[in-house]
Amino acid sequence: MKVRELVQVLRALPDQDATVVIGEGAKPETWLIVSGVSECWIAPVSDDHAIVGSEPAIEIV
Repeated sequence: MKVRELVQVLRALPDQDATVVIGEGAKPETWLIVSGVSECWIAPVSDDHAIVGSEPAIEIV
């Protein structure tokens, strides 16, 4: 997915106040390849971690 496509998808989402969650590998120099987005529900545990919960979120896949 290109940046322009990702921005269009995010702009089209009904909940513009949702938290954006980006998953990435723990290894340095790991590339983040975006293939789409998925609506989900989270509960933040800390600045870097979240679990399934009741707050709206958009996961960048």
